[in-house]
Amino acid sequence: MNTTRPRTSHPWLSLLVGIIVGAVALLVLGPRPAGLGTPTGNPALARDASAALASARNVETISVARIRDGHASWAGFGEVSPDSRYELGSITKTFDGLLLADAAQRGEVRLDDPLESHLTELAGTEVGSTTLAELVSHRAGLPSLISLDMVRLVAEDLAGAALSAYTTATPDQVIRDSAAVKLSGRGTMQYSNVGASLLGFALARAAGAPDWATYVRARLLEPLGMHDTSVGEPGRPSSDLMPPHQGLGSPTEAWTGSGYAPAGLGVTTTAADLTRYAQAILDGTAPGVEALDARWPAMMGWQIGLAWIVTDTEEGPVAWHNGGTGGTRTVLAIDRSRGQAALVLNNSTQDVTGAGMDLMGTPFDDSVALPPFDTDTVAWVGVGALLTLLFSVGAVRGRSRARILGQGLAAAGALLLWWIAAPWDWAAPWVFGAAAGLTLAATMVTARRWAHLPWMPQRWRHGTVITLALGGAWLAAMVTLALWVATLAP
Repeated sequence: MNTTRPRTSHPWLSLLVGIIVGAVALLVLGPRPAGLGTPTGNPALARDASAALASARNVETISVARIRDGHASWAGFGEVSPDSRYELGSITKTFDGLLLADAAQRGEVRLDDPLESHLTELAGTEVGSTTLAELVSHRAGLPSLISLDMVRLVAEDLAGAALSAYTTATPDQVIRDSAAVKLSGRGTMQYSNVGASLLGFALARAAGAPDWATYVRARLLEPLGMHDTSVGEPGRPSSDLMPPHQGLGSPTEAWTGSGYAPAGLGVTTTAADLTRYAQAILDGTAPGVEALDARWPAMMGWQIGLAWIVTDTEEGPVAWHNGGTGGTRTVLAIDRSRGQAALVLNNSTQDVTGAGMDLMGTPFDDSVALPPFDTDTVAWVGVGALLTLLFSVGAVRGRSRARILGQGLAAAGALLLWWIAAPWDWAAPWVFGAAAGLTLAATMVTARRWAHLPWMPQRWRHGTVITLALGGAWLAAMVTLALWVATLAP
């Protein structure tokens, strides 16, 4: 076999052409972000919301409300009304904050009560020693979830399926499993859905309520007239729910379940109801409004009260919380000093926290703004870009078939995962197209050189074998994952 390195005609130009062709192809033929639907409701608020959401992608169906100068207004985009139902997500945790303050006023609990004094099953455990104040401020050192099958969680997330780690848990199971948890980083803020859920169960137990759903209805929702805010039954999402979506419109399952209900699982609401909630906080008729006062340092330069995040602005402190499920994003912001509030409900995975602040007239400072990318999928894009680049360089400069083949298999697996992850909300499809075009061009360059390359190089044979084995294993794993994701998809 002739092992002389051949002269290929402009291989780097071939790779460049592949990048351009792939990018243009996905730019023209690939999925496109949905634009804001037709505005309805208050024209002034609709204009402000359009400006606040100008940089957002895939936000076709939005419901927004604002309270200013004692007047509440609503606007919507797409087929939506003030009574359209959305998943609330973690804004639910602010219910727990108000109810904790209210329970303390009633003498049912104290903020420094250890959890075990209300959930006696946890007596003598590390978690049982945490205080209600630590739980409500995420300073107890608890993880977000107790038991995680990370591989299954990734597969369910990629498929848009409801995460079984949340949906299958019951209150008794969450309490029982938390007994074995070892605390880490206690005293500093670590966001925990476990802690929020345990707090909700403790408050319900202290009030003598049969469960958290009954407790929150009796103490908060019914007194404030929030009749359209509900805690769904496990496995039975509301039939009138705005369908949640991820990526560029791919549907996801609604999240339901009782074990993490106090953290926001299965809780749904409307813009009209959430406006009632905000108005009651502003006028002081809501129970436990002191929950919005900043008490402890939080993350990213913020502070935290009883569940509420507090951001200092030039006009004064703004208390807020956002929420997210598999296919919904929400935010509620309240400025008590100016008597203002704003909320945004979005049935896609596009974050709307900044838009909510903009509607308040208090945009996020750049130093504390939320990242513009999806942290769940950024690794897939990074790995895909790296492995396609390595394959393209190997296609031009590689000295053996085995090494280039291993690199090519790895690139193919990375592209498959990238496509399944569909991170189009922040990584435009044309970027994937460029990587795919580069990989195809590298394959063609390899094909032209193939007959003139030895299977193994003169040196670094062991490394070449490892590269080939890892590339093949990676592709096999990604194909297996893709098939699993397909079976989980709603």
